[in-house]
Amino acid sequence: MNQRISSIIQEFDAQGWHRTGTETDNRSARWLVDKGRSLGLDLELERFEFDRVVPRDCYLEINGRRIQGLPFFDGGFTSPDGISGRIGPIGSGSEIGLGEIVRGTNQASQDFRRSPGHLALVAVTLGGKPGLMATNAPAFRQPFGPPVLQVSSEEQDWLTGHAQGNSLVRLVAAAERVGAESFNVTGRVKGSSQTLPPVIVMTPRSGWWQCASERGRGLACWLEVVRHVVSSRPGRDVIFVATSAHELGLLGLDNFLGRRPGLAERAHVWLHFGADVGLESQVSFTDDELKSQTLTALEDAGASPVTHAPYGTTVGAESLVVAGLGGRVVALIGHSALFHLESDRWAQGFDTDSIGRFANAFANLALQLSKS
Repeated sequence: MNQRISSIIQEFDAQGWHRTGTETDNRSARWLVDKGRSLGLDLELERFEFDRVVPRDCYLEINGRRIQGLPFFDGGFTSPDGISGRIGPIGSGSEIGLGEIVRGTNQASQDFRRSPGHLALVAVTLGGKPGLMATNAPAFRQPFGPPVLQVSSEEQDWLTGHAQGNSLVRLVAAAERVGAESFNVTGRVKGSSQTLPPVIVMTPRSGWWQCASERGRGLACWLEVVRHVVSSRPGRDVIFVATSAHELGLLGLDNFLGRRPGLAERAHVWLHFGADVGLESQVSFTDDELKSQTLTALEDAGASPVTHAPYGTTVGAESLVVAGLGGRVVALIGHSALFHLESDRWAQGFDTDSIGRFANAFANLALQLSKS
């Protein structure tokens, strides 16, 4: 199993940036279909259309030096000439406001751009490691606010000095929206009873960069569950879905649910592999019965350590949506210092033993739930 997991993550990493609707994203969808079919599951592509954001020139220029950046995909953009003015701290009234975005402060990143009096904003992104930590676009369908240019944490001190001195700068966050398509990957293993509601196993498959840990771990686990379920005889249908557009307001999940009205609540249970499976893992459950079943499966597989989300909390963006619609959900996420950083790449240090234990736990749980 370790070799299988390593191979999946390495192949996924080598494909390139997995941004939704790109050539890499769509090629990766077909790759995943082939992987599932090799295991005996007839996976299919479910296409959806949207307007993809294509960044052009995106930088901050001060005294002849340019810092490359990435715009918010659900915010405003500039013309190719950009916006010129003085830079100062958020709330200073300067034309360009400088602030910070810290990992785990999703609401703060949304409030960041509501600061009045600025024509554009610069966001120093502070992740677990140095670099540019890209921010998801929950308002992708309804963009709002001024242009926001995200830049690397490595520029924080230099930019703070210029903001304190109200230096003259030019911010360019040029981008355009173009028609595009992406795909969810989905398939079904038929159970012995067609009258029972299904178990659903889901994981996102898109992201900002290569996302070797963030997305690759979950996909490797998802395929291991496919392998186990296909070789067994589940009592009820088990539906598998790997969604695209995780980073763009969960467009893929919305499309999947939109094709299947009422499925969120009707399904027996949803099992969700979130980001960075096997690293400082956290699990959540929507009811006590699922908690007991999940903890037993994790213990039996030796999948530890794992912390429990606070009571009433659901982890994972997709799981939050499903739970909010009345679905029963078990969700698993992890924590990596490289989360949303371009440096999230395959490395020999990946603990494939740990990933495999979580895959086995959820495979056994899926089969148990399919027969209950």
